[in-house]
Amino acid sequence: MNVYSVNKGIGYASSGVEYAQMYRKELFEYLDLNDQYIFLNYLSTNITVYTNLMGYHRQQIIWIYNFLSHRSAENSTFTVDQFLAGLGDELRTQYELSNQTSQSIDVKVDQMHRYKIWLLETGMINRVDYFVNNTLVSVSHYDKTLNNVEEYHQGKLVKRSFYDLKGNQCYEQFYKSNEISVTFIDNQVLYGQMAFYQYFFQQLSLRQDDVVIIDRPLDVIEGILPVLAHKVRLFSVVHAEHYNKNLTKGKHILWNNNYEYIFENANYFEAIIVATDRQNQILTKQLNKKTKIITIPVGYINSVSRKKTYQPYSMITASRLAIEKHIDVLIRAVVIAKEKLPSLTLDIYGEGGERSKLEEVIEKWQAEEYVKLRGHQDLSKVYTNYSVYVSASTSEGFGLSLLEALGAGLPQIGVDADYGNREFIENGQNGILFEGVDLQSMPEVMAQTIVSFYEQHLDETGRQVSKTKAKAYLKKNVADKWSQLLETGTMA
Repeated sequence: MNVYSVNKGIGYASSGVEYAQMYRKELFEYLDLNDQYIFLNYLSTNITVYTNLMGYHRQQIIWIYNFLSHRSAENSTFTVDQFLAGLGDELRTQYELSNQTSQSIDVKVDQMHRYKIWLLETGMINRVDYFVNNTLVSVSHYDKTLNNVEEYHQGKLVKRSFYDLKGNQCYEQFYKSNEISVTFIDNQVLYGQMAFYQYFFQQLSLRQDDVVIIDRPLDVIEGILPVLAHKVRLFSVVHAEHYNKNLTKGKHILWNNNYEYIFENANYFEAIIVATDRQNQILTKQLNKKTKIITIPVGYINSVSRKKTYQPYSMITASRLAIEKHIDVLIRAVVIAKEKLPSLTLDIYGEGGERSKLEEVIEKWQAEEYVKLRGHQDLSKVYTNYSVYVSASTSEGFGLSLLEALGAGLPQIGVDADYGNREFIENGQNGILFEGVDLQSMPEVMAQTIVSFYEQHLDETGRQVSKTKAKAYLKKNVADKWSQLLETGTMA
């Protein structure tokens, strides 16, 4: 049995879906399964730059564009000297290097022609842009050798050509409005993106006992379901709220469009996997189909902390710095709460597009001394230093950072909303669930909750409750759930 997890893309700022896959990879390694990870989006940077950060082995990675050009995932090792040597042989003339930095090098050939070499942090070549009269003509992407070449016309992508490790062209793709219009491969003509995906899955030579787990179905599953249904053991994982509660009326359910097609065709899936029992109960009732809904946490913990000491009145939150996390609301709540709790501090871990905005919020409230943006860090030994984990997010499918904090023994404060907070917080025992209100009112409500948390001494009494609750998420316990599902198709 081979196990394939299907995603679309991956990058530096990975989302909860990518981290869920990483945890699953580690669980499958623990179970000694033959697991591989499929990525379907075109990536302009060598995929191993991202997958290495997440701990994937190169032989586990199947990037569709590499697979169909008979390439394995390779670390980037193509050097500037290699490129310039080839350029010199091609031009048989001099060229001029300028503007050399750790990120790029300009190469001037003559008044009309120039190249810009873009470098990775390792100093290896990522890509090379070619300009004629300051107009972009092509972009060449490298890993161990030339991987693919993009061609542009009037600033628009029109074609990509893909090569094997020996430099032989394997196939071509033509584009319209930045979408695949036609692919020429193995003497076949494939029209559109879905035909390209279907061809790829046909080439995988899947067997009936192979498992395919769909993590990001939107814009993918509608095309690939016809080549997977009844041919493999098919599963889908729900990583977020699966419906819009506010716009659901009676029996008319407004599904999350990421999963709508999955739910409409649920009979083709052996099981749909959710992260919490609460979501299982709701979806089972709403879906009303024979397809099994299985609860398996998307993460796990290796151990439960035994540490008892921590910094009083210190709070931690960890997430992508994204607008939906409402970290600006949390900062304002801390500012208000500090009026009654003078020693209160907040450390914010993570990176994302909202960083500059959050810096402005901190400066606006003159909170620089007690609210800190800590960036990306390994938090495994950091959580235990804090008195409480706080979150202003109004929707968490599971909350991997919540789980990690639970394993560290942290009590928690969060919105009383499905699903993550209710999964981990026993109200009044190891934290407080506060009422979800509009964002304008939330800072005041949250500030009152923070003050109440410390007045009840939950930072002291809640730690043992969190540690006891965390035991259900130990690695072996979560791995056993996957083992039972994949071996028997059922859960104990």
